[in-house]
Amino acid sequence: MALQSLLLSRDDDVIRVLRRVLSDLEIELEVCTGAEKAAEELARRKWDAVIIDCDDVHGALDVLRAVRQTPSNKTSTAFAIINGITSVRGAFELGANLALEKPISADRAKHSFRAVHGMMLQERRRYFRHPVDIAVTLKFEDKETPRHHEVLATAVNLSEGGMAVKLKSPVPSTHIKAVATVNFMLPGTHTWIETKGTVAWADAEGQAGIRFESPPYSVKEHLARWFTDKMEGGKKPVAVEPVKKRFWQ
Repeated sequence: MALQSLLLSRDDDVIRVLRRVLSDLEIELEVCTGAEKAAEELARRKWDAVIIDCDDVHGALDVLRAVRQTPSNKTSTAFAIINGITSVRGAFELGANLALEKPISADRAKHSFRAVHGMMLQERRRYFRHPVDIAVTLKFEDKETPRHHEVLATAVNLSEGGMAVKLKSPVPSTHIKAVATVNFMLPGTHTWIETKGTVAWADAEGQAGIRFESPPYSVKEHLARWFTDKMEGGKKPVAVEPVKKRFWQ
């Protein structure tokens, strides 16, 4: 699945150069010419890169600031295009990862996007969850005794940063925000994964979200390789919509 980028600009030269550069890097580009429309797109979906023409579009600085305030895009790679008004430091303070000064050349733009291409792919893998149907064991430590409490669940989607699971009954309130040892086998492999995970959220229907906590290097490698294989194999990852009702948080 190609990386997705959003550009806010009215500058025909900027649009032309970036269309060519991003096409060469197999990054899809959607253009907005107004700040209001760009803000709507930020709220509507996840973007791998957000490119803001800061000085030549009314309200553009507010959109750049909003990137870091929008839950689905707060970790997206943000580019600021500046034209003598906004400083590089000012762009960084608003949340930009990189700043490009006008006039933009194709070579300079390509160098900048290549420099962060790997970071964008890593963020894509972290954010998107692949649908799965695998057995998971959650082992909680009993703080008062050396014993453990095991909970069996089914993972319904998986990312490098965690998973969503389904249980037969709601997660006990004592387990919310608790750390468990998470065990499961990567789908389609013989690789067992064991790492620590926190129950980040749960609802009354037995659904819960597990956030992996500082997984070992070997686990990170297995997950990264598995997700890279899925993405290169053309299996489209799905974006997870935020759960509207979460209890015991």
